[in-house]
Amino acid sequence: MLLLTAARNPLYSFLMETDVITLFTDNDIPVTLMNRAGDSAAVVMPYVEKLPQYYEKQKTLLMTPERINRFKDWLYAQRRQLQLHVVQRLSKSIGYTFTSSGFREKDYRRVIGKFRPVSDEQWQAIFNVVSVLFRELVVGYIMKRDLDPHIGILNRRYNFGLALDVCHILEPEIDLQSIQFARAAKTKSYMIKARAGWSVSAEGMKDVVHRFENRRDQIKAAVERIIDDIFELMRELRK
Repeated sequence: MLLLTAARNPLYSFLMETDVITLFTDNDIPVTLMNRAGDSAAVVMPYVEKLPQYYEKQKTLLMTPERINRFKDWLYAQRRQLQLHVVQRLSKSIGYTFTSSGFREKDYRRVIGKFRPVSDEQWQAIFNVVSVLFRELVVGYIMKRDLDPHIGILNRRYNFGLALDVCHILEPEIDLQSIQFARAAKTKSYMIKARAGWSVSAEGMKDVVHRFENRRDQIKAAVERIIDDIFELMRELRK
């Protein structure tokens, strides 16, 4: 995650930030620019003239309703596994109930709502900021594997559709990190209320990034497994 802060000299700040951004994109790392409410202003990506290597193979996933449904079934199954893992971390008793009796999407959402210690407006700002970190990492890994980040199935015809599909699987981990941050924010000055609404303070942003970096290796491993499964699906559905 690249945090851009204004220097006393605006021109120096601009040149310094441009230098840093160019360094990232030269190494095929996308950079997301956002405000402290988690609203993405822009995504800076490496310029590539040719289509990604697996662009045509990705499109085959959209060829028939059967293939689309197969992909969605896989995506929902992956998401449920992460949901169960997160619920077990939040509450062993609820996790046991989910494991033994099963659960629906609305059951999971109810549990997450129960553990949210902040208002809906504060939660949305926190969740948006954490989501941007995940999305940036996911886009980078998709591009490294020469997939097109815009060819999504669940998020078809959306910019960064594939990245959004992967982030839908990872959303339970985003929920967990958002809850952990929200708990810390209740006793520290990590949230700011302005006329436009709630946002994360500068100190709060540091905490969000620190929390994310502490879990980076596990998140990277999860993203790599998901992308490997996507390749396996492409091979399976072409037969």
